[in-house]
Amino acid sequence: MKTLLMALTFATLTTGAIAQTTKPVSTGAATTVAAPAEDKEKKDEFVERLFSEQSYLNAQIVDKCFTLKLSPTCWAAFTDPAKTGNDGGFGAMRYWVRYAAEYCKREGIGDLYELAVDDKKVEKENRPMIDEMIKNLRSKFSLTVEAPVECRGKAYEMMMRYPFEVVERIGYKTPEWSPKSGEAHFTVTVLPTAKDIAVKISPDGKQFMISGPAYVEAYSTADKIWNGLERANKNR
Repeated sequence: MKTLLMALTFATLTTGAIAQTTKPVSTGAATTVAAPAEDKEKKDEFVERLFSEQSYLNAQIVDKCFTLKLSPTCWAAFTDPAKTGNDGGFGAMRYWVRYAAEYCKREGIGDLYELAVDDKKVEKENRPMIDEMIKNLRSKFSLTVEAPVECRGKAYEMMMRYPFEVVERIGYKTPEWSPKSGEAHFTVTVLPTAKDIAVKISPDGKQFMISGPAYVEAYSTADKIWNGLERANKNR
């Protein structure tokens, strides 16, 4: 009897241990995003490079107006120094920042490029005014990019494509895009489970949630993003 009781106890304990240590099977479609501290560290390094190799303006807009929540593999691809063209995060920021600055001008906040001039001495003197203008821009505009995916194949391309379509529409394309609410805070998410582009707008018209598939390209991606945003365009 004692032997049987010991056997049953051992079996119960063993089963419990297995239940606690067994991990769910991964589908391979998604990966965890970096921890907030890791995102901040990666972004700080990226901003420092923008400041030293591009401009104070580019660094400040990325620092103050853009939030990046990426998986480790997406961070690696985004900051890859071998990606010297627009396929890399560093090169792409020239466009993302320019369109954000153009949106700033369109919304009547001010012309950042009048202050961020090539003359280094003048530009440095203008930094307090640049900072104040970006502060005003941040209260009315922000862009968050979320990529909780394995950045392989199409996923990295889509991670770069979706936010580009957003900033290009609001800062470059015509008719000019201006939110009816007066504010536009975008969250662009690349999802491994998504089948198509989705654009959702909060009831107050200030929050815009754009999501799309990671590993395939949806049909007419740009049109679907732009058409979704047009629902809140006071110029339409």
